[in-house]
Amino acid sequence: MAQTFNCTGCGAALEYAGGPEHTLRCQYCGTSTPVPEGFWREAEVKQTMSKWGKYLIIFLVVTVGIPTCLGLVGAILGIGGSIFGIIAAFLAQIFVR
Repeated sequence: MAQTFNCTGCGAALEYAGGPEHTLRCQYCGTSTPVPEGFWREAEVKQTMSKWGKYLIIFLVVTVGIPTCLGLVGAILGIGGSIFGIIAAFLAQIFVR
């Protein structure tokens, strides 16, 4: 959502849509007007939060997701190995006699 403030040269309305700019050039008089600090600070905070949100997701996948999946795979392989061992022992008793 764009925020508006007035040009310091002619008083025209300037729209700040967020972003890295700390000044805007007036389309009417050409004056370079500083964007109010509250406007660009808010945009920087949103951008930083978005970036850290991505890092948090990556961190959680690496520290929780991957070990959980590996643990589940290990458990499934362990259970499968146990079942295979039981079946092999049973078949050995039948066919070895």
